[in-house]
Amino acid sequence: MINPRKIAYVTLLGRSEWALVNTYYAVVSRNRKPRKVFIFTEEVYRKKLPKVVEAIKTISQAYNFNPEIETVVIPNNSFLEADKKFKELFQRLEEEGYTIGLDITSGRKALATAAVVQIRDFPVDRIIYMALLDMDFPDRPYMMIPKHMQRLKNFLGDGNVVEL
Repeated sequence: MINPRKIAYVTLLGRSEWALVNTYYAVVSRNRKPRKVFIFTEEVYRKKLPKVVEAIKTISQAYNFNPEIETVVIPNNSFLEADKKFKELFQRLEEEGYTIGLDITSGRKALATAAVVQIRDFPVDRIIYMALLDMDFPDRPYMMIPKHMQRLKNFLGDGNVVEL
């Protein structure tokens, strides 16, 4: 049985660190506090991981929790490797009783597609995407982007905004 308090957050790092970090901030600010965070990226973006991990830690601490953070690096454009890694992770999380939130905002096609393909068999309750309505704000912290310019979408839910 899935325990709704045992939340895992799986996010994809692509070209934009801000897209990943700001989406995490938006989700956490709506009172969703994952116990575990998994950051998937491709080899080309490996160098961005330390900053992103530090940002996830800082945001989490500001909201009084401290999730375990793991990173997974996939060879560039390797859908098959990504598919295998997501399946292994989702199986493990399901066995441990986690509900999974999947953030595809910053992910590239191979990672996002592989992750979404796997959700059919696992307890993923959210596929999250943050859209910016004006591209004048792409590389700014969440709180410096006007809220009316941000749309946080749960593709597995109703409406335009994630209700957590």
